Parts: sequence; structure tokens; C-alpha cells
Amino acid sequence: MLKSIQTRLNSGFILVSMVAIVVLWLANSWYLRQTAYEFVSARLSSDAYTILRAVEMDESGGWRVNSDMIDPVYLQPMSGHYFQVRVEDKWLYSRSLWDEMIPTNGGEDIGQEYVRLVHKAKHPWLVLDQTFMKEGLKVQLVLAEDVQRIDKSLRKQGWAVAASGLVFLIILLVVQVVIIRRGLRSLVSVRGDISRLKQGEVRQLSPVNTTEVDPLVTEINYLVQAMELRLQRSRNAVGNLAHAAKTPLTVLDRQIEALKIRDPDHAADMQEQSVRLRDLMHRELTRARIAGAALPGQRIYMLPEMDKLLRTLKAIYRDKALNIEQNVSDKIYFPGERDDLMELLGNLMDNASKWAHSAVSITAETDDDCLTMIIEDDGPGIAEDQIERLLTRGERLDESTDGHGLGMSIVTDIVRQYAGKLSLGRSERLNGLKVMIMLPLHTKAELLASE
Repeated sequence: MLKSIQTRLNSGFILVSMVAIVVLWLANSWYLRQTAYEFVSARLSSDAYTILRAVEMDESGGWRVNSDMIDPVYLQPMSGHYFQVRVEDKWLYSRSLWDEMIPTNGGEDIGQEYVRLVHKAKHPWLVLDQTFMKEGLKVQLVLAEDVQRIDKSLRKQGWAVAASGLVFLIILLVVQVVIIRRGLRSLVSVRGDISRLKQGEVRQLSPVNTTEVDPLVTEINYLVQAMELRLQRSRNAVGNLAHAAKTPLTVLDRQIEALKIRDPDHAADMQEQSVRLRDLMHRELTRARIAGAALPGQRIYMLPEMDKLLRTLKAIYRDKALNIEQNVSDKIYFPGERDDLMELLGNLMDNASKWAHSAVSITAETDDDCLTMIIEDDGPGIAEDQIERLLTRGERLDESTDGHGLGMSIVTDIVRQYAGKLSLGRSERLNGLKVMIMLPLHTKAELLASE
């Protein structure tokens, strides 16, 4: 299934932007978390020195923490700020701990800070473990702070950042769509020109003043010009050949006429070969002409050409007083060259007029994709087993009539050249021969271009 350039660019942009936003969101969340935890660690380290100064010996010779020297937050039960102190294997606890204990790391290195994250009752605690020397004794301080509220705040901030990133992505996408559409205007313009070229409205594509597209337009124009020149040269060559052959054939015919007096039998043989040569040249020159590629956008409206053809046929077959019925509207067109149309209809209508008793009919109609032409007559028709013979090159079913059997073969070649279908049968309406031709109005390339 084909995808548009705009869709691919937008999809790629969305994917890259989403990956970038996710990476930035994760990096931002990690950085803010680390910054917050470093701030808490710094505060715990400052509180550790305060608590260390508050550790003193009481009147009984035991150790205590002077509550007047520490932050009151350590005196409030379950405040989220805790400490415990070990002096000479004796632990002193903050009132805020209540009956809890802070897991220790057992740090023995004097002055070395150990910071870690632990979980107590599903609450994250940031713990600082550090050992000091005071009055010749090791004093281990373990401080902790509940960072649940910080984590909640960071999550809220993270979601806010994600929402902002999403809004920013949508804005960027809208801008991206607008920019891409403007950037693809040149291609849309070229597509429109190609469509008009196909319809025969223009002969070349117009430049779009775009660095990336203009070379393509130039190459297409060169191609169209080359096709026109090649086709014209081919037709000129065929015409020159036909014209050049007329003179020697005319001389040959005159010599044959003169020979008829002296040697009638020999003259008859030469006459037969001359006729065969003329027919062969006519056929091969016709095949060469219709084999040339048609220029893009060719269409010939059939009604004016049909009127000319019917007048000619009525003059040729005036002795028959033919009733030629035509059902061709002025909107019906042939998707090709005028010469091909006249060759096609000329052979078929002449054949129908030749064999008809009094009535000939031609009907042409179109749908979205196909032109259908039906030629019927009230003549004798043909048997089904003779249809293939009729379509064979040079084959005639009745040797008593004039002609050399090339007409239907030429018709077959033209129909094949236009990728059409040809069928023969009996006319139910006129009871004679019925010829039906179906030609596509668009080539496969044109159909793909229109999708």
C-alpha cells in the first residue's frame, strides 16, 4: 500500500519527537531526584554536626543528646526526621523515632559519609551514616529523613513536564504539517501539470522554482519533447516511404497494362503480385504507424469524425440505400490518435456496409474506465467456427468479393496496441455480424498516478 511523503515525514517526526521527549523526561526526572536527594543529604550532614555537638555526658556519667541544641523537628513523633547515636555501644534515639530504629550501615571510617535509600513501612528514607571522634570516643550518627513527600512532588512535577511535552509535541506537529504542506506545494503543482498534460491541455510542465523539483520537471519536459520528436520522425519516415513507393508501383502497373496485349497470362501473374505487394506495404506501413507510442493526453471526439465517415460510406454504397444508424454522443472520445480511430472505424464500417442488406448500426458509450464500440449489420453474419479465420492476417471468407482480407487484421492490431478487447458474434437486433470493441480510457500508469 502506497504512503504519501507527508505521512512518512509526519510519522518519522512524531516517532523521533516522542523518543526525544521520553528521554528528556527520564533525564529530567533523574536529575531532579538526584538534586533533591543531594539537598537532603547536605541537610542531614549539617544536622549531624549539630547533633554531634549536642551529645554530652549527664550528671550520672551517662551520655545524652541535649534537646535544647537540636532542631525541634527531631522531637516530634513520626515527624519524618530521625536520628540515632551510638556512644560506647550505647544507642541514643530521637523522640521522633518513637519505637522505630534506623537500619545502620556499620560505617567505621572516621568522617566518611555513607548515604543510602531504605524503605521503612513503605516509606522511602534517605539515611546518612557517619562516624566521628569526640573526646577520644567513636560516635556513630545515623540520620534519616522521610522523602515520600519529595518523591510525590517529583512525580507530580514529572507528569507536569510530560503534559507540557505532549502539548509541545502537538504544537510542533501542527507546525510540521503546515511546513511540509508548503514544502510539497511544488509537487502538487507538478502533479496538476502532469494531469493537464495527460488530458492534452498543456504540452509541457511549468517550472516551480524549487531546487529539488525543477530538475525533475526539466527532465520530464525533455522526455516529452523527445517522444514528440521521435514519433514525428517515425510518422514522417512512414509517410516518405509510402510516397516513395507509389512511383515505382505506378510504373510497374503501366508496364503490366502494356504487357497484357502481348502476354496476358504473364501480365495476370504480375498483376496479382503487384496487388499483393501493395497490400503488404499498406499493412506493414499501417502496423508501423500504430506501433508508435501515442503522445500523452491524446483524445479525439468521435461524433465529428463519424459524421465524415458516414457521408463517405453513403456515397460509396449509394446503390444499396443503406440506413446507417449512429448512437454516438458529442461527449464520447477515442483515447488515442485520429488516424488510428479512422483506420479502426473505417475498416469495420466499410466491412459492415459491404455485407449489409440495408441496415448498419454503430453505438459508442463510455463508463469511468472503458470505451465500448458496437458495430452491427443485417448481413449474413459468420459462423462461430469461422471467427478465428476472419481475424487471421489476410484471410478472407468469401473470395468472390473484392478485398484482400487485411481490414480485420489491421483492426486487431490497433485494438491490441491500445490494450483493448475485440469480440465477434451475431447481432440479436439486426441478425447479422456484431463487432464489439472495448478500449481502456486510461493506461495503468495513469490510473496509478491518479490514486
